[in-house]
Amino acid sequence: MADTKLLVVEDESIVAMDIKHRAEGLGYNVLDIAASGEEAIEKARETEPDLILMDIVLKGKMDGIEAADFIRDEFDIPVVYLTAYSDEKTLGRAKLTGPFGYIIKPFEDRELHSAVEVALYKHKMDSKLRESEERYRSLFESSPDPILLLNVDGSISFMNRQIEKITGIRRKKLMGKPLLEFSNLGFMEKRQINDFLSLIPSLIEKGRMNPLELSLNDKNGKHLYFEIHASYINSSSPEPLIQLIGHDITDRIKSEKQREELIREKARVELYGFVVSAVPVFASSIPPQLRNTIIKNFADRFEKNVKPNFYEEMNRQDLIKVIEDKNPERKKEVFDAYLEWIQELLLNLGIQTSLKESAPKYRLKFETFPWMDEARKNPIFSLIFRAIMIRSFTWTGIKGNVNQCSSLIEGSKKMQFEFYVPL
Repeated sequence: MADTKLLVVEDESIVAMDIKHRAEGLGYNVLDIAASGEEAIEKARETEPDLILMDIVLKGKMDGIEAADFIRDEFDIPVVYLTAYSDEKTLGRAKLTGPFGYIIKPFEDRELHSAVEVALYKHKMDSKLRESEERYRSLFESSPDPILLLNVDGSISFMNRQIEKITGIRRKKLMGKPLLEFSNLGFMEKRQINDFLSLIPSLIEKGRMNPLELSLNDKNGKHLYFEIHASYINSSSPEPLIQLIGHDITDRIKSEKQREELIREKARVELYGFVVSAVPVFASSIPPQLRNTIIKNFADRFEKNVKPNFYEEMNRQDLIKVIEDKNPERKKEVFDAYLEWIQELLLNLGIQTSLKESAPKYRLKFETFPWMDEARKNPIFSLIFRAIMIRSFTWTGIKGNVNQCSSLIEGSKKMQFEFYVPL
């Protein structure tokens, strides 16, 4: 303990010497004695003690509380108050300066020893905590990733400089605002934010969650994509926090979309070529029985080539098991996904469609058709698309049927198919 340096601040010289001798008797090194608040500040600057024993009531313009407040801010030296006064008003003022302990006069040596050791330990731990917080704040501020701290009610507690760069808005304007403020300002879709807020109870329970993708517009209107890592921080802070760290995946998403578009384009060309290649096989003079055989062969080839694409899309929407189990409660969900898929398939062939719903009947009308003139002369087109609609509908596993309501060769202006699906 001889390495522990103390400064005694006491305006009564006899009392000051007594405290000095008792502290030295406990093994502490008393550097000096100060008799006023002003002198205490000066000696603290000169001697740099490890701890100051400060009498609250001092003669002169500055009392011990004012001196301790200045010393804490300027030198970060822990202070233990010495006082014969224990009234609430005095202690209330003293508490505001963040003291590391109190000793009420008169006191025993063991009380002095205990107060000094506890104060030194507390100051050491506080210093380590501050260093850790400073390191975190430095990383927080310098991070190239946007970092956001939320209160558990979804309001913004803090955000780093990167978010300011992305939004062009000073953080002071967003502090304390709900996360939905990003939607109000046009940076994010309200739906995305509400979806995340609904996950907060689960996040608090588990401590973290799987990464999720969010998109936003920056201050220049550029569309960005981020992978968000969220964690629940229940530390020594007064309120627990939710930390969000976003990794910019815009380039990756754009590359994936370009790749998907190339794949779709390749599939579109192959499908188009596949359908068109079947046309020369047919002629209106072919007997109906042989025509039916050829159509069946076409439908089989269509299923072999296109069904994997259908299952891939259903799998993306987590509907494969629903189809396999023939879950009646989710039949409408499967049918809606199928309608969306078949309309996309037809669009890849240059056919725009419209859907009229009057459950249990659903009418799909071909609004455009690339082979309009040919289809008015040759039945092959109606037969091909009838085969496509009927065969693809069977892949859903839904009980129902598909009928062709109108055909171009019969003089109708539009080709139409009607699904009968009792859901």
